[in-house]
Amino acid sequence: MIMHVFVIGGTRFMGPAIIKRLVDLGHKVTVFHRGETKAELPPEVARMLGDRNNLPSYRDKIQKIKPDAVLDMMCLTELQAKELVDTLDGIVKRVIVASSQDVYRAFGRMNRTETGEAEPVPIDENGELRHNLYPHRAFAETQERRMYDKILVEQTVMGHPRIGGTILRLPAVYGPNDHQHRWYSFIKPMSDQRPYILLAKSLADWRWTRGYVENMAEAIVQSILNPEAAGKVYNVGEKDAWTTREWVERFATLMNWSGDVIVLPDDQLPEGFGWGINAEQHVIFSSDKIRHELGYKETVSFEEGLKRTIAWELQHPPENPTLIYDAENEIMKQQNAKIQP
Repeated sequence: MIMHVFVIGGTRFMGPAIIKRLVDLGHKVTVFHRGETKAELPPEVARMLGDRNNLPSYRDKIQKIKPDAVLDMMCLTELQAKELVDTLDGIVKRVIVASSQDVYRAFGRMNRTETGEAEPVPIDENGELRHNLYPHRAFAETQERRMYDKILVEQTVMGHPRIGGTILRLPAVYGPNDHQHRWYSFIKPMSDQRPYILLAKSLADWRWTRGYVENMAEAIVQSILNPEAAGKVYNVGEKDAWTTREWVERFATLMNWSGDVIVLPDDQLPEGFGWGINAEQHVIFSSDKIRHELGYKETVSFEEGLKRTIAWELQHPPENPTLIYDAENEIMKQQNAKIQP
């Protein structure tokens, strides 16, 4: 069956990969966005310009194109979720929403917004959710970020009586077009043939479930196309959650970097090296459910995903990279002085 999918906010990171995959499979796509982000999309893709914070005013236009399902990549607040389902009520029966694994209490404990002992891992879709809402409120700069909470988004979408919601709880996603440049601070020093990379002790053995962008797009596409996904919540991510040190070693192998990974106590490194997290709480999530129920599997191999990530990061460096080679050199001079007889 050929589907018409209406995608809200599909022009930044994962969106283009999702849209391209849908088109490659023969489906029709209309993307709704503000027009502020240039994205290379297949020429067959239709566009509807608009502001998702004013979504109800576009109800007639959406109804006119008769989509079979709606994918919302940018639903961040309870109000946005309510306007989403209210606008689409009577138009579509399937709504798929990109959520985050930050809904889990383990994530809150890692970020120090939740107290108590570390949650056991790996965590499946029945894992305990955060007790404290609005996780970014204390440091958010905008009203939207202050009101951000995927828990409330999920509850609103899944609670609608006439729409079959599907929730994808995404991990830390990396790869081409990652505006957070998650791996740049390791890839760039290797490219520069730095003799060492300094790693905070708190992070060296810490594990976080991650996912390569095209593979995460594939999981979302499968959840759109499979009617069995209606009414379901799925974790998405790679099967293996490597330690930070293991990730660095895998990049090193592919980049033929022969330097050393130097693990030092957090208090001997500049601010930011330890990320300020509670590293006793690993954030590892099981993706067994989506693999078993929808037959999801990665379409890009782990090694190929790393290669594409390396190439993109070196070709598209961040505007203001925070590489502090001089400070690292001074730290290593001090370390070498300590071990000299």
